[in-house]
Amino acid sequence: MTSQSLFQKISHKISRLLSRDKKASLADKIYRLFPYRFQDPDLLNQAFLHASAINPETQTRDDSYERLEFLGDAVLELVVSRFLFYKFPDYSEGKLTQMRSKLVNRTTLSKVSTKLGFGDLMILGRGGEKDNLRTLHSVLSDLYESFTGALYLDGGFQVASDFIHQTLLINHHKYIPAQDTQNYKGRLYEYCQKNSLSEPIFKVISENGPEHGKEFEISVIINGEVYGTGTGKNKKSAAQEAARFALGRIKNEEKNQPSS
Repeated sequence: MTSQSLFQKISHKISRLLSRDKKASLADKIYRLFPYRFQDPDLLNQAFLHASAINPETQTRDDSYERLEFLGDAVLELVVSRFLFYKFPDYSEGKLTQMRSKLVNRTTLSKVSTKLGFGDLMILGRGGEKDNLRTLHSVLSDLYESFTGALYLDGGFQVASDFIHQTLLINHHKYIPAQDTQNYKGRLYEYCQKNSLSEPIFKVISENGPEHGKEFEISVIINGEVYGTGTGKNKKSAAQEAARFALGRIKNEEKNQPSS
């Protein structure tokens, strides 16, 4: 064996050892953020590998995190949709879609990714470092999705779901405007009970439109008086809107009461 070939063999071995150490270091850092041990360290490494860092001699762009990002996007949307579906049973499809968009958009995901320190964990090439990609919102958002995709492949749906719940959905109220998550109907019942008023009665005033696209109009009656009227694509959403208007009226009446 020539000295040159021996040098190449040793260099290759050192490179493999360094790569293994880097992967082990990444696994340890990730475990501190989310207690899950990857069975496939190469999959974890890929989740943070930017296209600027691929080795053109042995890798292609498909070895970067981009394919995992595609998968993670789908897993994320399913988990968030399921969460909202059960969390807000009275909300219409349109309302739930709006709320989901607040949770899975680039701005929200980049904030969560930043808190997790994903930008610092990303594997970048010189070009990527030069372009300051570690703080770019679109890249940080992509990393959250790619890591979610890697979790799904390595540990299954439940592991990925746990990660999304613990890092994103636990703080859903911070990313969705307060008025979108209020249970106005529940608040109205509570107010009436505390203030010795009669229990609110929700009455359907009208139903308009075809079977597949009806619009309901509902009024809420307290002590024999209509306090609010709302419309919606189903009775639940119309009742929520009616309760919201009723609470608004009550608030205005309390504000305008003369002080004793």
